[in-house]
Amino acid sequence: MGRRLKSVWVYHVDAGSCNGCDIEVLDVLSPYYDLERLGVKVVPNPRHADALFITGPLTRQTRIMLKKAYEAMPPKPRIVVAIGTCASSGGIFYNSYALYNTSPQRGRDRLRSGGPEMIVPIDMYIPGCPPSPEEILYGVAQLLGIKEKKMKGEYWIALPPKETPKAENEVEFRIPNRPIPLRYWLTLREELRRVIGYYDREAVLNDFIELVDRAFKESPENPREKLHDLVTGYFLKEKDSRVGFAMRFLENEFWRLYDEYRSLGEALRKKYPVTAGV
Repeated sequence: MGRRLKSVWVYHVDAGSCNGCDIEVLDVLSPYYDLERLGVKVVPNPRHADALFITGPLTRQTRIMLKKAYEAMPPKPRIVVAIGTCASSGGIFYNSYALYNTSPQRGRDRLRSGGPEMIVPIDMYIPGCPPSPEEILYGVAQLLGIKEKKMKGEYWIALPPKETPKAENEVEFRIPNRPIPLRYWLTLREELRRVIGYYDREAVLNDFIELVDRAFKESPENPREKLHDLVTGYFLKEKDSRVGFAMRFLENEFWRLYDEYRSLGEALRKKYPVTAGV
């Protein structure tokens, strides 16, 4: 991609998108934006394509089709462009059961991963939900070497709490003040999405965190039993059965994470004298 490309033949693959990005790609090909004036032509066969335009988060049904299309392309230049947020990272569906995602940290408190990058290397990302035709044109112009990047990468270093920054790219890392550790909260929040959805998960999780805080304050010797009693009382008062089920689910997940992270922390402390973030 470092050299100037005079023309690019493109093959478009829909890897499970909602068709929002596909419509914008078609819009770019219309006479109004006229992508062909830049030397870009859509071809019906990947064997003739220099570049692969991918839209969608990569479902389990489309992964084989995408892999075959990529392997059918000529070996050079074989450029892959991910168009849209879903193709760039899996989007809001990155943790869905329907997607093909081989990340070992899937669904945990890590940066989200997903999309076609699970099986093919991505050379250029054009994020957006969906990206506008102008954004797609700008990305293609960079691909052809017609336009230079307007943005440049920045590197920031997160310092431990209460440590004074000494350089311009150093910032103090602030952990939100919550009754439970941040990584517990992040993991429970993601897991709860599968049980109760996006709309109600914040309110249910906040109620559960309050119960956890009460359990550890009122019964520091035996918080498990106290939390179970509090969740049972909440369950009996709650009229919505979905919320009651979600609270039971959170109780089991919380103690699973508690045991997992505590054993991990003890193992790290034996190996290293000082361990941060566990």
